[in-house]
Amino acid sequence: MIPYAGGTIIALDPEHFAAIRRTVALLDRIAHSGPFEAEVDAGADPVVRHRPGNRGVFMGYDFHLTQDGPRLIEINTNAGGALLNGLHTAALCDPEKLSCLCADLLPVETMQARIVRQFTAEYRAVRGPDAELRSVVIADDRPREQFLYPEFELAVELFSKVGIHAEIRDTAELFTPGVALPDLVYLRDTDFTLATPRTRALRDAYLADEVVVTPAPREHHLLANKRRLALFSSRAALARLGVAAADSEFLTSVVPETRPLADLGFERAWSERREWVFKPCAAYGSKAVYRGDKVSRRKLEEIATEPGYLAQRRVEPGAVTVETLDGPREMKFDVRAYAYRDEVLLLGARVYQGQVTNLRSPGGGFSAICVSREPGRHP
Repeated sequence: MIPYAGGTIIALDPEHFAAIRRTVALLDRIAHSGPFEAEVDAGADPVVRHRPGNRGVFMGYDFHLTQDGPRLIEINTNAGGALLNGLHTAALCDPEKLSCLCADLLPVETMQARIVRQFTAEYRAVRGPDAELRSVVIADDRPREQFLYPEFELAVELFSKVGIHAEIRDTAELFTPGVALPDLVYLRDTDFTLATPRTRALRDAYLADEVVVTPAPREHHLLANKRRLALFSSRAALARLGVAAADSEFLTSVVPETRPLADLGFERAWSERREWVFKPCAAYGSKAVYRGDKVSRRKLEEIATEPGYLAQRRVEPGAVTVETLDGPREMKFDVRAYAYRDEVLLLGARVYQGQVTNLRSPGGGFSAICVSREPGRHP
């Protein structure tokens, strides 16, 4: 049994899948270009300017689907659910049974190989093309208390199948005197930039290149800091960064307008609040995110005084009918593309009710994506 798994298969238009792939590839290229790096590195902390050579496993690109195509709501490093969601997709979408309906179906073994391959690539990007990854530590703050702890156990099992020793450890207890450092730390801790006391030892080892850390703090800095959405959604900013006009036109259609709340101004933000979502630049898991149609004037006044809040044009999530014990129920969903560098590895949906992606909603949870075959095409 897969934890937090829903029983729904959601169809994705092949043109929408192509748009998702193009978005991921474009953003990866832009974020690692010289002009972009120079702009976002100005005044940045040394840990995010450190360039170890690797990137980040399981980048997560979250989309809401509209009639006009996918809209990118946010980007995350160490995006949770890839193992649970990917395996769930494989379990529901039997390639033989659904091949006439779904394109790009992958057997479980192929998904597992893709997942391991990105960790190996991360290690070799730092240690050299012939380096062998032998040990991995999955690190989080109080890992056994984490919602997705079952996924950590799945990762340990997956690594063991290919001869890689893996352990789960608390980030604060990552390094023990007399115990050798692991080859690689898979960072699930939400201290993305290693700024808190619990990650101090890891920060020191990372800056000294004593251990490979993935996702690297730099990858969060370049892509997942929500301030970057203001650049990705602005034609003027993209032109300044040397992005081609056709790519700029495409990206600004996919990434909803995002700007600092301070630039929007409180009075305009309040009068147009139903058109916006307000979120802190370092948010994760929908924490401290407010829909404009639900926010009170007092709360908006409060967050308008906090540095780093952004306003993003509101895009409604998709809707899907789900069978529950109480009968059919319409629920919301988003699509997460799990990517490594410029390649989409896996797709998964999160079905939920309420304002945030709560995987505990009856009938909700991680759900499968079926990329529909184009009309008239046959396997």
